Amino acid sequence: MTNQSKENLDHIEFVENEHGDLSYAVDPREGPVTVLDTMGQDPDTPQAIPLKAYIVIILMSIGLFNNVFFGVAPPASVGLIAKALNASDKAMWIIQAQGIPSIASGPIISVIADVYGRKSAIIGLALLSAIACIICMTTHNVDVLIFGQTLNGISGGISGLLFAIPSEVVPSRYRSMVQGFLSFFSIGGAYVALLGMGAATSNDPENGWRWIWRTQLVCNGVMIIGFALFYFPPPRTISNLSIWGRIKSLDWMGYFLLTGGLVPLLMGFAWAASLGWSDPHAYGCVVAGVLGFIMCLLWEWKGTATGFLHHALFRNRNFPLLMFTIAVEGHMFYAINTMYSGAAYGFWFSDVSAMKQSAALLPFFGGVMVITPLVAFYTTKFKQLKWPVFAGLVSFLIACIGLATCTTDSWVRALVFDAIAGFGFAAILMLLVTLVQLSTPPLYIGVASALAISTRTLGGTVGYGINTVIYNNVYDSRRSSKIAQAVIPLGFDSNNLGSLISGIVSGNTTAVPGITPDILAAANTANLQASAYGYSVTWYAAIPAVVLALVGIVFIKDPTDRMDWVVDAPLEKVHHEHAGKEAEEGGVKVAET
Repeated sequence: MTNQSKENLDHIEFVENEHGDLSYAVDPREGPVTVLDTMGQDPDTPQAIPLKAYIVIILMSIGLFNNVFFGVAPPASVGLIAKALNASDKAMWIIQAQGIPSIASGPIISVIADVYGRKSAIIGLALLSAIACIICMTTHNVDVLIFGQTLNGISGGISGLLFAIPSEVVPSRYRSMVQGFLSFFSIGGAYVALLGMGAATSNDPENGWRWIWRTQLVCNGVMIIGFALFYFPPPRTISNLSIWGRIKSLDWMGYFLLTGGLVPLLMGFAWAASLGWSDPHAYGCVVAGVLGFIMCLLWEWKGTATGFLHHALFRNRNFPLLMFTIAVEGHMFYAINTMYSGAAYGFWFSDVSAMKQSAALLPFFGGVMVITPLVAFYTTKFKQLKWPVFAGLVSFLIACIGLATCTTDSWVRALVFDAIAGFGFAAILMLLVTLVQLSTPPLYIGVASALAISTRTLGGTVGYGINTVIYNNVYDSRRSSKIAQAVIPLGFDSNNLGSLISGIVSGNTTAVPGITPDILAAANTANLQASAYGYSVTWYAAIPAVVLALVGIVFIKDPTDRMDWVVDAPLEKVHHEHAGKEAEEGGVKVAET
């Protein structure tokens, strides 16, 4: 190989093979930073999008549809699943068994795929997920179901690639448009999860929930066949290592520390949400997880120069700021799916059918579908990403304040602010992922996307644990006094308050001394008011995080110069008709990001 250095650069050089037709940019400190054979593209010359790129984007949209469906359907049906399997005490782990492994496996899988290729990783993970689906949809044992969910969680590490691949096969100019299409299509997964599964479980309360994994199995099958037939990406890097050599070159210490930090941390927050922070399962796991996570960060910073957290990711100030903003977005998304839905099921729509209850969650997703095409068009035409994200965060802030002011009777106001939150989400997720990708060296777009999605899920999981603790503490402390204030003036004996409160919580008040229909109605109303106040406090508690994200986004540099006609990982060979000074400078611009 011969090296051709650039005088105006301090760390970028072009490397060509002996035939002179393959090139990529290299950082002498850390190796390649662009995909093989991508240099020499003229950033100002339009490139057509090949048919195979459209096919790949559609396949990825099916994958994201599957991801969103699977993120919404099991939590929405977990009560029925636990009841059918006689396992109410393990309901939490039916959900957590999927979520925890996906956060830890995402960055690991993506960094391997970034360097050594995508196809085998995608097909292998989709196949693993298909096996997990068969296990889950056929079992009658909750422990087997949790095992299947764990396999599904590991395969959930594909998420970063689902966002990365569609972006890297088209010109960067269209990146926000592609992410908008993916967001629009994937939201359909939420509609199918809420309405479709609502219909399935209504028709068959005992086994209708099995359609969760039947549906997912179909999506995985389409992905396996589609990628086997239509996805043939060129090599991403040059490597003379054997398969064993490649395995040994991976950052196994980093992977071990990441898993050893994230898994107990997330399990601790899950325990806290159900048992409270006084339980040693909660605080013990969190302490162990934090220590492991700190060790992982120290190892990636000082212990290795080529870890899975590639140092080139942090040269751009955007990256850490975006990670924080994505964590806040994850917190807000989980709050909508847990706190808002809890209030909707608890008192706003508690006396309607399951289908109508599910429909009450749709304004958020409807807002996403309405705004997403508009945001995608605006950002593509005007090459502005930063301020639409800012506007989305403002929408989140408005939704927080609005939902915090809702009472047990404010169902119309709640629907409105749920939709406003959807307006914000439409801009935030698609553009934050786009910003991360455009602020990252092209070779590492997969791990950057995976870190973004894992950070989002981590923010949501931690936020959910915090919200649950806040709600439980506020609700428990307020419930007794509210019920007492409501029933004692009606002549209820204060000595029987303990029995009344226990009966209200359990749903069985027949054995409560001195109970009357009027007293029971007053007690139920007071209990719901205490619950509504608990939800209100959780929304107020989210406001500071959203405000901090707003401040952070102001310091983001809009990567307008990257929104050009360069394709980061072409599916077809790059033609170098314009490989003159302008093309070389365009390649350098990408490599220097």
